[in-house]
Amino acid sequence: MGYKSDIQATRAAATGSVVAPAVRLRGISISNNTASVGSLTLTNGNGGTTLLVLDVAAGDVLTLNIPQDGIPFGQGIYCSDFTSLTGFTVFTDKYSAPGLTG
Repeated sequence: MGYKSDIQATRAAATGSVVAPAVRLRGISISNNTASVGSLTLTNGNGGTTLLVLDVAAGDVLTLNIPQDGIPFGQGIYCSDFTSLTGFTVFTDKYSAPGLTG
């Protein structure tokens, strides 16, 4: 069994563009340091199809490893909802290697 060694980590703490080029989401870690349940919605680019919605319990950290080939975001990863959360890190295919646009 092989493993993926070219992974990029990108941190965000608000709505907006997270990763601009087309990538595959391999995993995500979300921190909620608030007293309320938090929610996060990721779409395929700005205004695109919703591909991932996660809720995080108050004062908790959620880490999700996505199996197989991950979730493809052909228009890049865009965060359309970031409510009652501290921040999140997405783990994607590496997009800033030499010769690629980052």
